[in-house]
Amino acid sequence: MALFFPEDLRHTPWAGLYRRLTPIERLMLLREFVGVTYRRRFVYFLNHPKTSSRRLTTGFRHNLSQTAARQYKAMVIGRRAWRRPQAPAYLKLIFRHYLFGFLVQGVRPHLGAARLPAPEADCYYDFFPNLVAILWFNRNRRVCDALIDELVGEVRKNGERRLYIYALLVAARLRGLVSFAEMAASVAGLCRRCSRPGRTPLGVELEFSNLGRFATFDQPFSQGAVDPDFANMRWYEDFFLDDVCWRLGGYLDTHIRGRDFLKRFKLGSRPGGFFEYSLVRLDYPRSFSLPLSRDCGLVALYIDEVIRFVAEIRPHSLHVNFEKVAFGKRRPELGDYLCLLLLGGDFQTDAKGRWRECRLADNELRGVIQRRRHRPGKRRPHREVVEYAFLRLRAPERRDYGYFPILMALKGFQYGYNLDLSCRDQVQGMLAWAHHPRALPDGVLEGFLATVVRGWEREGGLEEGVRRETANEIRRLLENANRRLKAG
Repeated sequence: MALFFPEDLRHTPWAGLYRRLTPIERLMLLREFVGVTYRRRFVYFLNHPKTSSRRLTTGFRHNLSQTAARQYKAMVIGRRAWRRPQAPAYLKLIFRHYLFGFLVQGVRPHLGAARLPAPEADCYYDFFPNLVAILWFNRNRRVCDALIDELVGEVRKNGERRLYIYALLVAARLRGLVSFAEMAASVAGLCRRCSRPGRTPLGVELEFSNLGRFATFDQPFSQGAVDPDFANMRWYEDFFLDDVCWRLGGYLDTHIRGRDFLKRFKLGSRPGGFFEYSLVRLDYPRSFSLPLSRDCGLVALYIDEVIRFVAEIRPHSLHVNFEKVAFGKRRPELGDYLCLLLLGGDFQTDAKGRWRECRLADNELRGVIQRRRHRPGKRRPHREVVEYAFLRLRAPERRDYGYFPILMALKGFQYGYNLDLSCRDQVQGMLAWAHHPRALPDGVLEGFLATVVRGWEREGGLEEGVRRETANEIRRLLENANRRLKAG
C-alpha cells in the first residue's frame, strides 16, 4: 500500500477501510497522524536518532513513513488512562481535532475559488484554512458532534486505544460529511464582512480551565472547584493531545519551571494546568512562532470561534501580541493603563458588593504588558513584539461586544504611546486601583481615545470611516464600564 499503513494491520478489517481511501485521502491521513512533525520532521529525527539509520540522508517519503511507524507504536493510550472516568471527554477532544485537521487540509485548495485572500506575507500560512474550517465546524456542530460521539462509542466498545485508528476512522468518513468547495463558499461571505485589514502583524494565545485561576495550583487551593470532565487536564499527555492539537498550537501550561526535570526523575505528582491554544506556535520545541494575521477583524472572529470549538472547557484569559513597528511619543500615565483595564479586565463584586478587577487583585498575572522577542524560523532574525497579558477571555454569549474594538484599542495604544517601560512604572498603581476600582474622569477617557485614534492614523491601516466607527464603539465600552463603577 502507498505511503504508510502498519504491517500488523494488513490482514485486519482496517486494511479494507484503508484501501477504500483515495490516494489524496491517504496522504491526508499520513499528514494528520504525523502532525506537526510533517512540517518540522528534521527536528523530530534529530531528537530521535534511532528512528532510522539513514534519517537525514533519505527521501522525504521515507522519513515520513519512519516517523509514522514510530508514532504508531508510541501513540497508544495506556490502560490506566483508558479506564479513567474522564476518558470519554478526552477522546472527544482527540476526534474533534482530527476532524478539524482533515477539514483544514481539504478546504485549503478551494480558498481561491471562494475569493478568500492568499496567506499574508510573514504571517501564519494556515490562518485562512484554519479559520474557514473552524467556522464550518461550529456552524455544523450538531452533525460533527453526532459523528464524533459515534466514533467515540465505537472505539470504547471495541477497546481500541491506537490513535492511528482514530485518524483512519475520521478519514474514512470525510466524503460523506462535506463538499470542501461548498464548505469554503459557505463561510467566505462572513470572512469578507468581518475583515478589517491593517499593517501590523498580531497573534493571540487563549487559556482555558474549568478551575479558573486555580488550574496551576489545583489542591488544596481550589476552594471546592472541581473539573469532573478533564480532572484539570491532568491526563493531557496520556491522551497525546500535544500530537493532536498542534494545528491550534495546543499545549498544557502548568506554570511550573523545570517540569521536564521532574518528569525525568519521577519527582512529584502529575500536574494539571491550563489548556492553551497558542495560535502562533509552529513546532514542538516551541522555538518558532509567526503572527496570525494583520487583520484585527478576522483575528477577533477567530477568537470567538476557537472558544466555541472547545466549549466544554471554560475560557480564562487572552494574551495578545502586536509586532513592534513604532511607538508614539507620549508617555502613558496611570489613567491610560486603567482605560485598558476598563476595556479588557474582569470586574466582579465581592461578598460586600464592592467592585474588584480580579485578574490583578487575585494575583493571576505574571506580567501585564511585556516586550518579548519572537523568532519566526531558523536562520531568521527575532522580531520584537509587545504582549498584552491582562485580558479576561469570555465566551461570546457572556458579553455584548466582540474582541475587535479591544484589539484595535491595543494597536492604537501601541502606536500612540511610548511603551519603552512597558507599564513597569505603573504596576503598583494599577494593582491598588484593581482592589478598589473607581470610575475614571471623562477627560482621562477622552485623552486615551484621542491618543488611540492618532495611533491608528500613524499606522495608516484603516479607512477613516472604520476608524470613526471603531472609536465610537470603544467610547461606548469605556463609558459602560465607567458607569458600572459609578453605580457601585
